[in-house]
Amino acid sequence: MNAYLLGVLAGDGARYVGKNGRYMIWIDQQTRNIKILEKVKTILETLGFNVFFYSVPDNKKRIAVYSKSLFQKFERMMKNLTEFFESLDEENKKEFIAGFLDAEGTVTDRVVIYNGNIELLTSIKKFLEKFGIICYIYRFGKIFGLQIYRKDSIRILKKELKSSIKLSFLPG
Repeated sequence: MNAYLLGVLAGDGARYVGKNGRYMIWIDQQTRNIKILEKVKTILETLGFNVFFYSVPDNKKRIAVYSKSLFQKFERMMKNLTEFFESLDEENKKEFIAGFLDAEGTVTDRVVIYNGNIELLTSIKKFLEKFGIICYIYRFGKIFGLQIYRKDSIRILKKELKSSIKLSFLPG
């Protein structure tokens, strides 16, 4: 399974089993983040899924897939997301983080990945530090943010996470 896709699902994915027994997975994004959804759509189609792409309220777009196997994979991953992340090899960890950043992150003069799972953010922090990326975890109300603000660390992050849509907009 594609690790970038799993990172996006971990951040912004939703799942539901309908009364009719159909298994649905979907991802919503603001229209300004359409490139992320286009990338996810391409990945899903490459994996053989029939993808539905449509508008939803609040100026958002949605990608939806009906798939019991993807639903079950998503369920297993979310049961212990940190353990799942730590089980990935180095390249897949980078892909997962790129997708997770695209789903949960903001990129301005700094990069912040927001999430309520401090264990996962701590594991990501330890992994990124192997590349010399200096990052900090802060509490933002009920959630946490893994923050990278040093220019040299952001430059390394961009080099290591080549598949991130949000990082691709940074100069350099």
